[in-house]
Amino acid sequence: MAGGTARGQPLDLDSCRPKMLGSRRTEGSRMSRELGKGANGSWRWPAMVVAAAVAVPVAAPASAQQFDELTQARAAVAASATDAAAQFRLGEALLEARELPGARTAFETALRHRSNWVDALWGLARVKMAQGEYEASRDACRRVISAAGDSAPEGHVCMGQAYLVWRRSSLAIEEFNKALAVDADNAGALCGLGDAHARANELERAIESYRKALASDANLLPARLGLAAMLERKGDTAGAVAELQAALQIRPWSADAHYHLGRLGTGDEAIGHLAQAVAIRPSFTDAQLEYGRKLSAAGRWSEALAPLQAAFAQLPNVGSVNELLGIALWKTGNLAEAETRLRAAIQGVPNSSRAHEGLGEVLVASNRIDDGLAELEIAANLDSGNYEILLRIATVLRGQGRNTKALGFLDKALSLRSNLSRAEALYGDILFEQGRYADARTHYQAALDGDGAGLDRAYVQGRLQQIQNLAPQR
Repeated sequence: MAGGTARGQPLDLDSCRPKMLGSRRTEGSRMSRELGKGANGSWRWPAMVVAAAVAVPVAAPASAQQFDELTQARAAVAASATDAAAQFRLGEALLEARELPGARTAFETALRHRSNWVDALWGLARVKMAQGEYEASRDACRRVISAAGDSAPEGHVCMGQAYLVWRRSSLAIEEFNKALAVDADNAGALCGLGDAHARANELERAIESYRKALASDANLLPARLGLAAMLERKGDTAGAVAELQAALQIRPWSADAHYHLGRLGTGDEAIGHLAQAVAIRPSFTDAQLEYGRKLSAAGRWSEALAPLQAAFAQLPNVGSVNELLGIALWKTGNLAEAETRLRAAIQGVPNSSRAHEGLGEVLVASNRIDDGLAELEIAANLDSGNYEILLRIATVLRGQGRNTKALGFLDKALSLRSNLSRAEALYGDILFEQGRYADARTHYQAALDGDGAGLDRAYVQGRLQQIQNLAPQR
């Protein structure tokens, strides 16, 4: 586990809400069309996916976000505690937030005010499925069967999803097929078949089943999410994004849809989706980690700390989490804690060049120059094509007056990128200080002719003028 990532953990299946029949359909069934489950409170793509339109406003940082649906649901219950529909709505919101004890209580309260309500019974089953408890899920599904009737598809779909919790796909398929024998267009059963095929890595069959489910009920959220997962698995990212956007039309407060749109997206829009995902479900570890990662990539180090610390609280032994948190701590000036986290990252993943590089920077900043240089050199050896690390080593060496060794690293950097302006300028500075003006002129001119990235052109031109005054060309 130490060297893994959050998405590298085993993934669980989603469960598809069975389509209610005739008079059994209630006003609560619209809200109970989806559910998801996963360890540490995170919803997952179908099990074999490793990870893995509506105009949605870009969300503000998580600190400014609220889960409005949960707030409104609580207000509705406060206004009428005996309203079964209000209790059911609260259970749905709490389940989305993965506050499972509260969700269970809300569904049980709904049942006290509306006996044998199939939607609320299914809600209790979903809570058990979200906890990964097969026997409890099966028992809860038996209550669904008792209330809906032995031959009703709802019970078969529920039991099929319970079998998927137990990882018994063949038994699950039998239950879904029993539901389809009663109702050939039952969206929950078709979606369940998609889940079972997804678990077996049968992508085309899963896609076909999910599409059939959506043809029967276009608003079945798990089918949208499952189809998105399969399309991404096939390499159709655009198709996956379209399905995720459609999912947000169905449920704007789907933490899973926001997470995957954020994971697949870029820039501020992706960051906004991830901020919304963790606001809805603070325990969503994968979303916290991805949120911190994207904030870090944008240079928003102070903002990245909170989600990365939240991910670390759930996954303290995962190398990538320690690495990302350690780098963010370094960037925000907490050198002691950064060193601790980066050393833990290296212990978990010894060949992580980024962790060694980060630790090297922390040690240099702590004035342990030789130790820092040693770590930076390890990073350079692990990532042999990274000229930036070589340039950084040369810069540190020059600051220590170790110019000969610095020139050696500049030669290595320039062998990887011949037009690296910053390396040429630094080379010129060392030669200038050594009085080797002709050679310095060559490197300064190469700096001006190079890629120009990070180059102070006025400074280099001033150096060339100094050389002209000191050693005019003949």
